[in-house]
Amino acid sequence: MADRIFMRNQTACRGISNKGISLIAIIIIMLIVSTLALLIASTISTGSRSAIIDMQAQQVFYIAEAGLRHYIYLIKDGTYSPASHPSLTKSFGVGSYTVTSSYNSDTGAYTLTSTATAGTAKRVIIESVALTSAVLDRGIHADGANVDFTSSSGTINGNVSCHVDVSNYSGMTINGDLTEGLAKVNPMLNYDYYKSLAQAAGQYYTSNISFSNGTYTGVWYTTRKAAIGNNAIINGSIIAEAGIDFNYKANNIYINPSNNYPALVTLSNITITDVGAPSSRIGLQNSAINGLILAGTNISADYIKNSTFNGTILAGNNIQMQYGTGITINYNEEIFAPMPPGFTYTASGATSIIPQNDWKESL
Repeated sequence: MADRIFMRNQTACRGISNKGISLIAIIIIMLIVSTLALLIASTISTGSRSAIIDMQAQQVFYIAEAGLRHYIYLIKDGTYSPASHPSLTKSFGVGSYTVTSSYNSDTGAYTLTSTATAGTAKRVIIESVALTSAVLDRGIHADGANVDFTSSSGTINGNVSCHVDVSNYSGMTINGDLTEGLAKVNPMLNYDYYKSLAQAAGQYYTSNISFSNGTYTGVWYTTRKAAIGNNAIINGSIIAEAGIDFNYKANNIYINPSNNYPALVTLSNITITDVGAPSSRIGLQNSAINGLILAGTNISADYIKNSTFNGTILAGNNIQMQYGTGITINYNEEIFAPMPPGFTYTASGATSIIPQNDWKESL
């Protein structure tokens, strides 16, 4: 009987022992599950926070960009000017932006800085722009009675205008606005400014000067006339008070000014033409002129063959570009970004914004 009591007690102890082991195992499993649950929750929380941060970073980037575009729009439509409104602060979506402007007298451009915040995120975007009057946005303009394209063919990528009338342009493809009756622009140049540059370079004359079969650099100035002939490569500007003439059948001429200076300027006329039988006449041919072309009175550019003008052509009186073929005029807004030194005009209008291709994100 004692043996049976011992066996029952032994069995009971084993039962108690097994139950204790099971309880410990349950506790361990619960601890493991709890730990895993905490780890999962922490991972989810960290992921959520990361996702939120990423979302805010994207949001604040677009808010900064929206601020920049808004400020530029207000300048363009005349509501703001950087001088009178140097900053703009607005709430936008889930955040806000502040745009500030500063003027660089060396480049003639405004630096716009847009700072945006959303939650804990912040972004800063910087871009420079040059400002000019929209009245200057044109490939060719005459302040006189007419612009005449009689019997010419070619392409104008830019606006065409005249104070009175644009005529005989059916042969020209005009990729821009054609405006008649435009208010006078009255374009002018500070001749003394360029005279001093030419004098400093030893390129100032009081007699006629000519350019042909060679390369010329810098600002060239004469109080008389300038003549341009074959194979003239001019890496600079020609300022001639009494007029600029291209030699008959002038061929292979390249003009590319530096420092945003004008290409050709005169107080008088610019003449491109030829003589002889009309069927054999050739004015300027196989040439390219970049930059601002400005005549105080008339521009007569007849019988042009396969030549390109990149910039803008302005005359204080009339422009005729007759009997030409292969004429290409490309308006280039960069010649007013910044404005050519000493160049002035009197017309007013909406503001044109010219980006300086230096957009960047600083934060």
